[in-house]
Amino acid sequence: MHQLDELRKTTFTTTSYNYTEFDIYNISYKDASVPFDILDSVDGGSIFFRNSNKFTLDNGERVTGGGETCCLIWSKPTDKPLRIRVVWSVIYDLESFDGKLNDRRDKRSFKSRGRGSAWCEAIIDVVPARENVQADKVIFHFLPDGEVYAQLGTLQTEKPLPSAFLAKHRAPLSEGQFCRTEINNPFYNVPRAPHRE
Repeated sequence: MHQLDELRKTTFTTTSYNYTEFDIYNISYKDASVPFDILDSVDGGSIFFRNSNKFTLDNGERVTGGGETCCLIWSKPTDKPLRIRVVWSVIYDLESFDGKLNDRRDKRSFKSRGRGSAWCEAIIDVVPARENVQADKVIFHFLPDGEVYAQLGTLQTEKPLPSAFLAKHRAPLSEGQFCRTEINNPFYNVPRAPHRE
């Protein structure tokens, strides 16, 4: 029973909030001190406006958030910042990204931008949980100026950022730019896992 209790204390979920005007797809992250491998990273989910939760900020503005994505084992201290690499795809043209039914192009087949999308990355410090909070969740906030803010928390402490904080991140990116650092497709040439029955 003791091992199960310890496992529960280190099992974390991920939730993300999207304050941008674009859908966000395939959020992945990993400790920045080790090489990034998309297949070996933590899945942070996706945030599509058409089917994600809506939240109201303290000024009445609405933002979109993704549901909980499970699970990862948190093996680092929760009272100290942890530097991580976050990788995600911005969908700037959803119609093009969705494509036609007869277009079955594998996302592993193109190196740079895919249809209506761009791959991005950020290296950020996860803000530790507040004192006396038994954190069990990583919370991401994708901001309009291309910044990504991350913090540890719980279902009870998790909420959208205050509008005063967001006011400092309203400066739009240049036209055609969808994040601070665009990268090549991390799935490019990655072999598919063998199918198992």
